[in-house]
Amino acid sequence: MIKNPTKHTLDRAKNHLSRMKETIQDDEVFSFYLSDFVQAARSITWHMQKQYGKEDGFGKKNGDSWDGWYGNKEAEMRKIPYLRFLNKTRSFSEKEGPIPTGATREISYSLSAYIVEEGQTAEELLAETIEFFPAIPSEPKTIERFFCDVSSYLDKGDKSYISDFEKADVIDTCEIIINFLDKLVNDCEETFGMA
Repeated sequence: MIKNPTKHTLDRAKNHLSRMKETIQDDEVFSFYLSDFVQAARSITWHMQKQYGKEDGFGKKNGDSWDGWYGNKEAEMRKIPYLRFLNKTRSFSEKEGPIPTGATREISYSLSAYIVEEGQTAEELLAETIEFFPAIPSEPKTIERFFCDVSSYLDKGDKSYISDFEKADVIDTCEIIINFLDKLVNDCEETFGMA
């Protein structure tokens, strides 16, 4: 039995982020792990509310917001564009489909080069050439994945963040999100123990 669902969900999100890094070359598998990351990362605070909601000082839900310790954290989280983006991204992923991303890829070419002696003619060079190796491109290598078409899932109140997230590096963005959530979970555990 899992004794700490909040920490478990945090670890699940970290695992999906790790898998994203490992599968950056595979468009489809990367997309699977990105959706899984977003789902797990967004669930951390829900699991925290359930796990710690009865602890003294954690807070109680009043309508759409919380009071107490969690109410203060919730107010702070509402101001963080990365967490608002996470929420909108999760909604899009759950209700509409895969999260739109793009990729920057590089291709390398290899060329043959010949060292010629001064005064050597082209005919002499060709006579010495046994085999000609044409420029051969390598397989494309993904070096970055970025969010694209973010305006399709940010609503009116969040449209001001489009420029922050359009073309933003997916891994870097997810790391910022997970680092905040990791600190939140640690703060919760330090304050309320392992409920």
